[in-house]
Amino acid sequence: MYRFERPLEEGVIVKRRNRFVMDVLLDDEIVACHCPVTGRIGDIIFEGVPCLVSAANNPRRHTSFTVEAISIDRDKRWIGIHQGRANDYVEHLLKADALPVFLSPECIEREIVSGDSRLDFKIDAVYMEVKTPLTELFVTPLPRFEGNARQIPVETKRFIRHLETLITTLPQAGRAVLLYVFLYDAPVFTGNPKRRHDEAIRRLIRDAIADGFEVWQLNCEVTIEGITPLRCLEMTHHFK
Repeated sequence: MYRFERPLEEGVIVKRRNRFVMDVLLDDEIVACHCPVTGRIGDIIFEGVPCLVSAANNPRRHTSFTVEAISIDRDKRWIGIHQGRANDYVEHLLKADALPVFLSPECIEREIVSGDSRLDFKIDAVYMEVKTPLTELFVTPLPRFEGNARQIPVETKRFIRHLETLITTLPQAGRAVLLYVFLYDAPVFTGNPKRRHDEAIRRLIRDAIADGFEVWQLNCEVTIEGITPLRCLEMTHHFK
């Protein structure tokens, strides 16, 4: 298990004030909490959504807490939304030799500049990009948390640029990895066939598979104590 520095605290989201701040009811007090996701989170209407928050160690921060996870089902299964924490968790698994994508890695580097992009990892000679999709959440929501149909989900150009850069490393390394990380137990993810940007991503991946491009999916469980891996499977064949 990847353990948090301190156990998370449970609260209830009152509203998402803007892209960066959520107001959370915590111990009978409404506090402003940092939202680690600037984009959409599954078209959720956040009023009354249970959440887990972590206390900030930096006294200079404008918010004293960060929303780490939310729950939108009757069983209160937690969905981690802290995308920035995913890379720390992946590094933890790599160093523990607990990520089947790379067996017994010797050299682990992060934030490697390649071309005009910065890729998440270089493990030995192989580059890996990590993505934590949150535009759609693959759980059955309660009726009051149904999506807002006015918003149209799109993939970012930034990810496509990083994917293109990742593919350019194939001639040198002979292998490149895209790792989808879900901080909950998600089904097989291949993107949304109705989205133009998702189709562009699938096409890039499909064309690169013959040269050694791989797609993996890591599902995890978030609790108040930390993050635990559930399963890690290669999904490359789903993109052929």
